[in-house]
Amino acid sequence: MKKSLLSQLAACLALVMLVGASAEAQTGKIPSTLSGKAREYYVGAQQGDEFSMVALAVCYQNGDCAPQDCDMARDWYQRAAEKGNVIAQYNLGVIYDEGTCVPRDYNLAALWYERAALQGDALAQCGIGSCFFNGEGRKQDYKRAFSWYEKAALQGNAVGQRCLGICYDEGKGVKKNQKKAAEWYLKAAEQGDIDAQYNLGVLYYDGKGVKKSKSKAAEWLGKAAAQGDADAVELLQKITK
Repeated sequence: MKKSLLSQLAACLALVMLVGASAEAQTGKIPSTLSGKAREYYVGAQQGDEFSMVALAVCYQNGDCAPQDCDMARDWYQRAAEKGNVIAQYNLGVIYDEGTCVPRDYNLAALWYERAALQGDALAQCGIGSCFFNGEGRKQDYKRAFSWYEKAALQGNAVGQRCLGICYDEGKGVKKNQKKAAEWYLKAAEQGDIDAQYNLGVLYYDGKGVKKSKSKAAEWLGKAAAQGDADAVELLQKITK
């Protein structure tokens, strides 16, 4: 349920302000392995600019204008995160959660998700919600998972809306209510969330929480199938036989 690590970066890059000496004046101090924008980000990062730190971390993580180096990416995310940068905190949570750039560590994932979530970041709220829901990095607690998902959902976040729908659908952390589940699935499905589209299609197929409707089931399953959901394709075939 994680977004790309770059999902929030675009907005912050526009805010990067490099102060002090120019990149050209600092050339002797810039690693020769860096090129393009990464050289500018390095100067800003060395001067303590947190947005430059995040941008440089992304360069190292993706091998963009810098050698791909997970340790360096983590180091710069860490520096920015400790300064309170919410993007860095969320991204640290993701890389520890997925274990693709650093060894997987659910405890550290939960720690950084929670710090960003407490600053109101909807994606991080989904992240810490899932830690509580799955019992990864935090003791399993469906009520707390529901609470975090709700915060994200009320901000209009599709993942939070879908996860809130699951809580209502399965009666986890809240009294089971498939009508409310359908309402939240719909909000997420209308934003293109593939899992919400599938789940909503199933509710229409089964007539749970909504009036049973093969046409509505086919509509939402079709949207999920178009995005590559194999389960949606299989169920859609049963409906359209």
